[in-house]
Amino acid sequence: MSRTRKVFRALGLISNIACAVLLFVSAYSGNISPQQSGFATILNMSFPLWILLNVINLAIDLLMWRWLAIVPVAAFAATIVPVLNFSPLNITSQGVKSNEKDLAFTVLNYNVMDFIDNQDKYPNDCNRTISYILSTDADIVCLQECEYLQPLAKYHVTESQIDSLKTRYPYRAIGHHGQATLSKYPFTDINLGLSRLYSGDITAHLVEMNNQTITLFNVHLRSLRFNQDDRDAYLEFTDINSSNDTDLSRLLPLRDKLYNAARHRARQANIIRAYLDQAGGNAIVCGDFNDVPNCYAIRTISGDSMNDAYAENAFGPTITFNANRFYFRIDHVLYSGSLKAVDIERGDIPSSDHYPLLTTFVWQQN
Repeated sequence: MSRTRKVFRALGLISNIACAVLLFVSAYSGNISPQQSGFATILNMSFPLWILLNVINLAIDLLMWRWLAIVPVAAFAATIVPVLNFSPLNITSQGVKSNEKDLAFTVLNYNVMDFIDNQDKYPNDCNRTISYILSTDADIVCLQECEYLQPLAKYHVTESQIDSLKTRYPYRAIGHHGQATLSKYPFTDINLGLSRLYSGDITAHLVEMNNQTITLFNVHLRSLRFNQDDRDAYLEFTDINSSNDTDLSRLLPLRDKLYNAARHRARQANIIRAYLDQAGGNAIVCGDFNDVPNCYAIRTISGDSMNDAYAENAFGPTITFNANRFYFRIDHVLYSGSLKAVDIERGDIPSSDHYPLLTTFVWQQN
């Protein structure tokens, strides 16, 4: 064997082992509380990168030295659950069966950015975000960053659109903690007894439907709270066309804000989990989590009882945030009890900085 070939094989072995180890560590870093390690949050966010690099290593191994392919294969086998949470492989969704139509209902989850249109487009002089909400005809609508529900000429929110929403959804809770919940079914608010300063934007309701009760959490967990300087530094650092000579000291405030936000979300997740443990029964937790699949907040809220509607029904990875090059899935739908998610659809409307999620549930007949 030539010296050059030995060097390449050694480099291949190092690359395979390093990427496999980092795939495993990033896959399970969400088990570590941000209170203990803020860096675990960054590791968790880097998980998609290590999936990609292990796929590349596997392809090279199969072409050049098949014996080495066992390393990425073993890494994927050890991380299969987190990998499928991030990129599920459901070729088709389960869907509503013909005998389940009367047992089905839909929930729309959408951060509407106070109905500001990112692209400043208003077809037919109407607000696109509200037009989309109406087009889904969802049974329950959970909105984040929604402080009001009234006509507003500045954003082309028309009186007709608001009247249509109020007619379709007679049960409403508007603007509480920046959330809005609209429902075709009656619900009562749950007083969690928490200050907004501590708990952030979390609202909860008891929804009465089909002689059943659902504990519904409409959440907007702590955001990174980047200012314009922070966003500019991140965009400059991630610009593949730049010389990448960004002053790394400009990234330190971003790191600190990321750590701080993760710690806040951990506290919020513990609050939600404690209430779910107390309440039991049917529950849906949906909203803008400001965090990625397999993170500490989702693991905490899910516990041993909740399922992820996207992981159970979707195919492949997706993003739900579309601004400032933060291309992550940070909006989620978790559920438990006598209901089952049988379909989930990500809307492609770009009016907000988030994409909406429309989930179809079916009550279990047993």
